[in-house]
Amino acid sequence: MAGFFSRLKEGLNKTRDNIVAGIDAVFYGASEIDDDFYEELEEILIMGDIGVNATNDIIERMKDEVKKRHLRHPSECKELLVESIREQMRVEETAYDFEKKQSVIFIIGVNGVGKTTSVGKLASILKGQGRKVLIAAADTFRAAAGDQLAEWAHRAGVDMIGGAEGADPASVIYDAVNAAKARKVDVLICDTAGRLHNKKNLMEELKKMNRIIDREFPDAHRENLIVLDGTTGQNALSQAREFGEVADLTGIILTKMDGTAKGGIAVAIQSELNVPVKYIGVGETIEDLQKFHADEFVNALFDIEDEEAAKAQKAAESDTDVINEAAVDVVEKVAGETVKNDTDVISESETEQGNAEHMAENDTNVINEDAEGVSVSNETDAGTADNTEEEQTAKDNETVTEEKPKKKKWLFW
Repeated sequence: MAGFFSRLKEGLNKTRDNIVAGIDAVFYGASEIDDDFYEELEEILIMGDIGVNATNDIIERMKDEVKKRHLRHPSECKELLVESIREQMRVEETAYDFEKKQSVIFIIGVNGVGKTTSVGKLASILKGQGRKVLIAAADTFRAAAGDQLAEWAHRAGVDMIGGAEGADPASVIYDAVNAAKARKVDVLICDTAGRLHNKKNLMEELKKMNRIIDREFPDAHRENLIVLDGTTGQNALSQAREFGEVADLTGIILTKMDGTAKGGIAVAIQSELNVPVKYIGVGETIEDLQKFHADEFVNALFDIEDEEAAKAQKAAESDTDVINEAAVDVVEKVAGETVKNDTDVISESETEQGNAEHMAENDTNVINEDAEGVSVSNETDAGTADNTEEEQTAKDNETVTEEKPKKKKWLFW
């Protein structure tokens, strides 16, 4: 969605230059809130295709709020204008009930507004929501309309029921309704003829198709969406009025909003016809049709930063600060405990080292004492050994002397 909002914002550049620049000149150029101020603002809004009725509603609401809030400076009124346009563009949640129910959708509008492509894109959106979709090619009068729709059905990945060129559109609707029931389809989207040159014939065709659906598919939720080209400005509003006379319009698909200077027509249509804009298109690809969101549209139109994104960013920054503070506390606590533990370990180590040194000193003393004892003992033993050896030698000498044999005396006769 962020990418779509960027394309919408870019697509409304011309509209923004056409409307917002003039509005800012009034808000920041006027010296006081008076009749001249309101007249200038009214002229800019009407010239921006916002429409007479919508402009009158916006101006009257602004006057009431200025009195209630006791505003004095024109620049304080811009926020009132933006909020008033938001309120004009709000779409109720019930506007999209057909997405959740078994429904039949008629897509109507003049040729050339992007009707057939909108059918394919809408089918793609609904299929992406997990709905089973079937397309009915009931525009049998325009040459190659069926072939064009078949290509879009292929892109969206849905089935299509068609008829021969020039065939009765009601017969195509009959076949499509029965196929939808047999295949247990969730949404049947019907592309209809776009002729307005003969409203009587168009009205009769729509009535006939509606009778078939009422008879064959009575429990289906009904939706009539008109496709309007945003670049046509007030002509789009006129087309909506014309079709509103022959069909009960339940919503608007506003196409070609990329690059138009007449984007204010979205405000006029919804305000004057009391028919909500439900989808808006800003490109040619199948993803370029999205649900209409009043806040996003007004933010893009007035180049206002998305409030939800700003709040989310602020909340994220606040959470980050809290996390950082908590992290610092944890680090400091852990560091403190680590230092304390290290100090205790060092103290224990020093104590153990002292004990070891004391033991080593004691052992050294013992060893020294033992060494001295051994030395004395060795000296004593050595002296004793020397004396014993001398005595033994003397004794041995004496023994040798005693045992020496006497010489024999020989007698001669």
